[in-house]
Amino acid sequence: MVLIVALSILTAMIAFINALVVAQIVQKDQLIARSLEANRAYAAKLAETVDLYVESIQRQLEVSASRLPAMLASQEALDAEALRVAKQSDGVVAAFVADSANRIIAFESLAPELTEKPAELSRVEIDQREVAGHVSAAYLSAKGFPTVLFSEPVRDAKGEYLGLVGAAIFLKRDNELDRLISVHFHHDGSYVYVVDSHGKILVHRDKSRIGTSESGNVVVDAVGRGEAGAMAVTNTRGKRFFAGYAPMRSGNWGVVVQTPEDVILEPQQDLLWRSLLYSVPAAVLTLLLIYVLARWIAQPLSRLAQAMLLRGDEGRAALQGVSPWYFEAQQLREAVGVTLAQHQRQITELNTETLTDPMTRLLNRRGVEDEVERLKASRQPFAVLALDIDHFKRVNDTFGHAAGDKVLIVLGDLMRASIRAGDLPCRVGGEEFLVLMPAGDVGIARRVAERIRSTVERTDMPEGVGRITISIGVARWPEDSGDTDAVMKFADQALYGAKNAGRNRVVVYPF
Repeated sequence: MVLIVALSILTAMIAFINALVVAQIVQKDQLIARSLEANRAYAAKLAETVDLYVESIQRQLEVSASRLPAMLASQEALDAEALRVAKQSDGVVAAFVADSANRIIAFESLAPELTEKPAELSRVEIDQREVAGHVSAAYLSAKGFPTVLFSEPVRDAKGEYLGLVGAAIFLKRDNELDRLISVHFHHDGSYVYVVDSHGKILVHRDKSRIGTSESGNVVVDAVGRGEAGAMAVTNTRGKRFFAGYAPMRSGNWGVVVQTPEDVILEPQQDLLWRSLLYSVPAAVLTLLLIYVLARWIAQPLSRLAQAMLLRGDEGRAALQGVSPWYFEAQQLREAVGVTLAQHQRQITELNTETLTDPMTRLLNRRGVEDEVERLKASRQPFAVLALDIDHFKRVNDTFGHAAGDKVLIVLGDLMRASIRAGDLPCRVGGEEFLVLMPAGDVGIARRVAERIRSTVERTDMPEGVGRITISIGVARWPEDSGDTDAVMKFADQALYGAKNAGRNRVVVYPF
């Protein structure tokens, strides 16, 4: 009897602990994946923001370069123009005009520590003097300040080089670039920094790091090659971070956003304690029930053993008093089945979370891969609709990313309402969506795609965005290719064909 009770209780405890361990593993993977994706998307948004700032300075210098040929004969006009450039461009501490002989002919500084007018351009400033829209790497100025230079050549009507106009930012001084990044500082240990094409830090919350080289850091090297993405990385102090990174259009700079691993996984401990809080009472009651049932099931065995020891009428009477076996065994099997089914449902729900986009509640990229493999294994033909919002960046830039997120949610709802029962709507990244259509031939796929497109075109989006349009590409498996990856690429090609043809249309591969 003791052995049966112990085994029953041990089995229940193993099942309970196994469910907790599996839940912890799934939750950890999900937290890491979400953090990497969030930091990657955040880095891309910040790269766009800093690009806009750099481009605004370059536009100011372009305007100044177009005005300067008419001012070269007037020192007063040159000084006024240098002062205008220094004051008009946020974050600029000094502006200057140099002639074709590299002599500085006008100079204005907004920094009290930089009042003396340099006589001529430095070597860094001369090297790229005729390059339009030039953004220098970080360098030490003559006064020893870590500096970034923006310059624009000045040319006459015939294109002859007359000199250049430049604007400088001191990296360790509070400036607009530093404010753009510091706005996004988080108190949980996450931080953002910007590097140039040589891996030197341009903006960092720790001012002592500015101007130092991070060359050899895998994230910095990756963004220096123009790559965007996310990865886990360990810094020089042995601390592990989850970093997202994105290159910029201007100056071959890059933006890195990283969050400490312990911050990302901290909620997991809270989830564990909450799981225990809600699960332990139920588990205790379950164990007590199992103990009672085990004793009840084992009791006939004990009586049977006693009956075997007795002799004569006493033994026969004891044997007749033993209850039947099968009813109690069936009850135990059902109880175990219920417990296992409960744990399986919990695991299934956790797996579903990993296959779903948290914002739109559509299938994510991993969910798409699983469904494609399932359709392929069952040899079920299917069509793929690749959707993309036309000019979605304009929506984000005009109305903000919060409004853009609501547009994505509404689009997901419209897709659900427009497709057939059994079709699978998916969000695979940003404003990119897919629809998997089992048994969808070209006619059905075109009609469903056109229904989605027309529905979206007629719908007013929230937050004042108004109406938007989408472009859709269609491909089929196995008609277009027996390779599912190729079919996905064909759908993308058809999508780009729709965009190239004017957007707001459906294009079927081959086209």
